Amino acid sequence: MDSTKYKKRILFLGVPDMAFVCLDTLLYAGFNIVGVIGPKKTHNTYVTFRNFVKSKGLPFLEYDLLKDEALLETVKNLKPDIAVVASFNDKIPKEFIDLIPNGILNIHPSLLPLYRGGNPYSRVIMNGEAETGVTIHYIAEQFDVGDIVLQQHLKLDSDETMGTLFNKTNELGVRMLVEALIKFEKDGHLDSSKQPQGEYPLAPNIKDHEMIIDFNKTAVEIDRLIRALNPYFAAMILFKNQMVRLHKVSVEQISGVDNFENGQICAIKDNKVYIKTADGCIIPEVMQYAGYFIGDCSDFIRIINPSIGDKFTNGYT
Repeated sequence: MDSTKYKKRILFLGVPDMAFVCLDTLLYAGFNIVGVIGPKKTHNTYVTFRNFVKSKGLPFLEYDLLKDEALLETVKNLKPDIAVVASFNDKIPKEFIDLIPNGILNIHPSLLPLYRGGNPYSRVIMNGEAETGVTIHYIAEQFDVGDIVLQQHLKLDSDETMGTLFNKTNELGVRMLVEALIKFEKDGHLDSSKQPQGEYPLAPNIKDHEMIIDFNKTAVEIDRLIRALNPYFAAMILFKNQMVRLHKVSVEQISGVDNFENGQICAIKDNKVYIKTADGCIIPEVMQYAGYFIGDCSDFIRIINPSIGDKFTNGYT
């Protein structure tokens, strides 16, 4: 039984996990998806997503480059009215953009022009922002600079992680995309506005060195880093030459620690380990110690037997 209720022809581009949620929602809402472009064959989600698309009875378009003549011809023959992007690895070239009569809509998880780039989730948490949001905008030749169609704000919780924010912005973004596509179905066009010009914080992908904890920063800053990487990455540090990954910590101010160096264990009490920072202490709540265990401070104390004065290092000092 055909559940399509809208007539406008939509080309879908996306990479999991976001692509699963978005495509499934659009199909459930009754939008007319005429073709799907997913990850390349070299991507670890390629097979799973391709099989998902085919299970829905949709054409799955293979490609090496988005400007391959064969792909462009296939897209042209599908006669899409509009295209949508739900997370994508490759820059979309002008040749491709020009094929779509009413443009390509992208879901970006920030309040553009703030935090253009591949990882706004982590960057807004690392920078201590009070809010972020989602922007529906048109794809342009340069990343994240196209005209804005819709924008909504989203408050950041005090314990926000990359994972919780990823889920929240995905859900909000899909709802906004549905709203935009319904309006497009009705009016045949979408109003949009130019992005403001100026210098704004960016959101590049996280580099390996940024995952190393620097105890010369404050406890609040370290907590932000740990939450900004959880659960897709992990903040890392060495203890007794073993890699420790911190997934969750609490922050506490205690007295009598001025004689300790940053990174040293300055107190062990009530099954808690206090690690000194530039301002305040962090207390690990969820940690992975090499291949020995994943647990909390009580596991760390019981298995590793740390002492006051022992130091966590970054491997360079």
